Amino acid sequence: MKFDLTPYSVSDLVSAFEGGSLVRNPEYQRGASWNRQQKQALVDSVFRDYPLPALFLEVKEKKGLGGEPSKIYEVIDGQQRILALVEFSRGDFDLLHSNDPKLRLPLSMRSTAAPWEGRRYADLSSELREKFHNCLVQAYLVKEVANSDEVRDLFIRLQSGTALTRQQVRDAWPGELGPRIVRWAGKLTVSPKFKFFDAVDGRGTRDDEDDTNDAFVKHRTTCAQLCQILLARQENPFATPSIKASDLDAMYHRYTLLNQQNNPIDAVEAIFEQIDDVISRIAVKTSGRRKVSKSSLFALAMFLSDVNRTGRFKLTTESKTKLANAVSEPTVTQNSRSSSGGVIQDYYERWRKSLPQGVGIELDAKRAFDDSDKAAIREAAKRLCAVCQEEVSSEDEEFDHYPVPYRDGGRTVTSNGRLVHKECHPRGRPPLD
Repeated sequence: MKFDLTPYSVSDLVSAFEGGSLVRNPEYQRGASWNRQQKQALVDSVFRDYPLPALFLEVKEKKGLGGEPSKIYEVIDGQQRILALVEFSRGDFDLLHSNDPKLRLPLSMRSTAAPWEGRRYADLSSELREKFHNCLVQAYLVKEVANSDEVRDLFIRLQSGTALTRQQVRDAWPGELGPRIVRWAGKLTVSPKFKFFDAVDGRGTRDDEDDTNDAFVKHRTTCAQLCQILLARQENPFATPSIKASDLDAMYHRYTLLNQQNNPIDAVEAIFEQIDDVISRIAVKTSGRRKVSKSSLFALAMFLSDVNRTGRFKLTTESKTKLANAVSEPTVTQNSRSSSGGVIQDYYERWRKSLPQGVGIELDAKRAFDDSDKAAIREAAKRLCAVCQEEVSSEDEEFDHYPVPYRDGGRTVTSNGRLVHKECHPRGRPPLD
C-alpha cells in the first residue's frame, strides 16, 4: 500500500462526487450520520479559513469505454465531510448565525457578524462562493493495495484512534472557567486544590472519561457538573439544571468572558472551600478511604448555595459534623443515576428533609406573612403572579418567601415575599430538566 498526499478544492470534490468518480463503499462505510448542526459547523469552518481534516481515498482503476483506464476514488475516511460540502452546495441547509448557541464559538467571537451567517449557498455573494469552491482539502490517495483487507484494516484504525474525552475538549476551550476548573480539580501532574474530589465516587461518570495518562479527568467532569448547578442557582435559586455533557459544553461556551466586578465563579470557589471543610471531617472520623456519592455531593453544594444567600447561616463545628454525616451516610437512597435536573432535585429535596435540626441556619421566629404583609405584597404585585404574570384570585393566592426561602433563613418581611398562584409556587412546579 502506498500513499500520495494531494490537495483538492471543494469544487473538485463536489464535482467528482456528483459525477460518480468519488464514491462510498457501503460494505464498511456507515450512511449519512451527521446532523444539520455538525454540517453547518463544518461549512462555517471553511469560511473562517480553518483547516479541514484530511480525507483518505482509495484509487481504483477500471476499464472504461474502448478499454481506456478510468479511475474511481473510493472514500475510506471523510464521507461525512464530503456529504456536508455537497449538500451545502446543493442548497440543502443554511448556516448558523455567529450568536446562535448551536454554533460553538467563544463569547468574544459571537458579537462579530459574519457575511455568510444565516445564508444558503444561493444567497452567498460571488466572492464567498469562490472562497467556498476554492477551499483546499488534503487527501491521502491510497494506491497499489495488495490485499483488500488492508483497506478495511486502515478504516478500522482511523476510526479507533484515541480520541479526546468530552472533558478534555472542554479543557481546551478559551475563557476563565476552564483554567479555574483545572486548578480546582487537577490535571495531569497538577494536583487538585480541593481535596474533596478525591472522596467522590466516580461511578456515575461515563467510562469514556477515563484516561490512564490523566487521573483527574473525572475530577474535572464532576467539578464542571457542580459549576453547572451552582451557576444556575445563582441566577435562579429554584433552578436545577441538567448536567448532561452537552449542557456542560454550553456552560463552558457561555462563560468565556466574565464581569470581573461580579464574577460568579468566585462565588462557586467560596462554596467549594466550604465543601472541602465539610468533607475533610469525614476522613478525620473514619478509617480507610471513604467515597461520597455524587448525589450527596450535589445535594451538599445546593444546600450551601441556598443558605449562603443570607447572613443567617454559619458553618459551625456542629453543623460541619452534621453535614459530613449526612453526606457520608445519607439516610435517603439514590433512585437513579440520571443527569436530569428532575432527578437531582428529587434527591436534594429528600436529602434536605433528612437533615437534623441545628445545621447552622437561624430561622425567622415569624413563620408566615400576616394580613398586613400580604396586603402590601399583593398591592406591590398589582395582583399579578410573580411566576406566570397572570392575575391571581384571592382563592388561588399564595405568598412565597423569595428570593430567600424560609428554610434557608429567609426573613418573613415584605421585601422577601412575592405573590404566586398555588400551582406556580416552586414546591408545586417541576424542576428544570
